Amino acid sequence: MIPPATAPAFLTQAGWDGAAIVPLAGDASFRRYFRVVDGGRRAVLMDAPPPHEDPRPFIAIAQHLVGQGFAAPAILAQDLTQGLVLIEDFGDERLKEHVEEDPAGELAVYRRAIDLLADLHKLPAADVPPYDRAVYQREVGLLTEWYCPAL
Repeated sequence: MIPPATAPAFLTQAGWDGAAIVPLAGDASFRRYFRVVDGGRRAVLMDAPPPHEDPRPFIAIAQHLVGQGFAAPAILAQDLTQGLVLIEDFGDERLKEHVEEDPAGELAVYRRAIDLLADLHKLPAADVPPYDRAVYQREVGLLTEWYCPAL
């Protein structure tokens, strides 16, 4: 996976001139992710190409969570015109691997996750577009547009 041609200039402007750009696993979208490494510093570059993707809701949710005292990736730099966002790198450890390495701690991890969900439920809603019927139907339509033809 090749980073967007505009990534080096964006990273230079963000203070990461000459940093290595390494592909990361993606998700089920047009977004692509890269780890940016500059000496001991690491960050994640999100490529959310317009018009297919809009990173503003992600940024709004991250800022909302941090503003409420929760951990979310810090937004280090952004260029919404190009759809590039440089975010804090939380590392590679996922819940699955953490629990596999410490099975005795599994119950405590899930209790903490449930507590976090309960705390999130108490927050005021973030200022993002609603997940309404039109959005839901568009998302459901992806099944026949992408998944079924792939089968």
